[in-house]
Amino acid sequence: MKLYDVIKKEHSKAEEPVEERVFIPTETPVKKRRYIFIMIITIFCLVIIYIAGIYISRAKVIIDEREIPFSLEKSTIDLPHETKTDKERLSFQTMTVSTEIRREIFGSELKEVTGKAKGSVVFFNEYSKTSITIKSGTKLIGSNGKTYQTQQTLTIPGYTLDTKKKKVPGTSPSISIIAIEVGPNSNSEGLSFTISGYSGSKKSQIYARSASPLTGGESGMRHTVSEAERPALLESLKTQLTERLKRETRAQIPPELITYPDLQFVSIDTDSLRLEGEGVKFTAQIKGTMVSYLMSRSLFESAIAKDVLSDHSYTAVTIPSVASLNVNPKSSIPANPTTPPDLISIEVSGNGSIITKAPIQRIKESLIGTKRGSFDSIISTFPEVSSASFKIRPFWAPFFPKKDSYIKVNIK
Repeated sequence: MKLYDVIKKEHSKAEEPVEERVFIPTETPVKKRRYIFIMIITIFCLVIIYIAGIYISRAKVIIDEREIPFSLEKSTIDLPHETKTDKERLSFQTMTVSTEIRREIFGSELKEVTGKAKGSVVFFNEYSKTSITIKSGTKLIGSNGKTYQTQQTLTIPGYTLDTKKKKVPGTSPSISIIAIEVGPNSNSEGLSFTISGYSGSKKSQIYARSASPLTGGESGMRHTVSEAERPALLESLKTQLTERLKRETRAQIPPELITYPDLQFVSIDTDSLRLEGEGVKFTAQIKGTMVSYLMSRSLFESAIAKDVLSDHSYTAVTIPSVASLNVNPKSSIPANPTTPPDLISIEVSGNGSIITKAPIQRIKESLIGTKRGSFDSIISTFPEVSSASFKIRPFWAPFFPKKDSYIKVNIK
């Protein structure tokens, strides 16, 4: 063999590729089963979570109520008295608040004053089953020994018998009486009275009792305010009394009722004004009454909405600025009625916005268990709603919750 062939042969051996063997581990059947089991458990858990998420879903709905501007110019609304109509219709009721004020003042003059005690009494009739008339000017003897006389004529109803055959005396309305004598000795309270001229059983069975204290009896020198000072002092007292009446009335009006300044009337009892005292410094007092004509706030708002809206198909409305409207009596309204009128008329003027109140419970009931894609079509059936949006948790839940307690509706 030639040297060339030997070298070539050696070179060929050097370049011959060496076969590399790679060890590929094969999975055992146990490991494959474990892997498949884990995958199945994972998928099962995801399915359970998905299904559970559907059943425990929660929804939050945001509602934007419709706002409708309006303008009124002397729109007339008739209001019957509350006893003349049902509670679902707009009506009026009256509220009367009485109070008095006292102020320490100084008397600049001395004068002689005289006065007779005045008050009121109620009569009782245990004498006859028929009514008895007591004339004005009838003299009464008080349990304090003083003599008074009636200032009105009245009729006392006859007595009746209860189930046990016991007399129930007839009772009269209260009437005014005045003392015969001048001076403070006739001032008293808690008195009983007999009728002068009656005797025997008639005297004991037709009698009267105080309905109010007897006051105003006085005589002697008193410090008082001069005639020049009286007008300014009286106006000051009236202003102070009016403000107190407004404040006390405002505190007593229930939130569901509303009134307006031109539906409130103040009466000042100038006869109750006392501007005399024994000392230079004494207490002046004056009494007054405020009568307010009240309406249901919600029914008044509904009446306005019915007047200004061509389509009043809303379940409920509210007018945030309702208290700022101008409301004036169109018909004559008594300032201090003993018996309220059957009907009054008012004129309403002003601008504002009507907010249509969304029926939250009905919206909840309409959404229970429905597809989330049906939300817009369901909300469109409620004319009170201007726009609405919702969120459902978890996000993959395709339906609204099946309980209304799981649906929360908020007003924007």
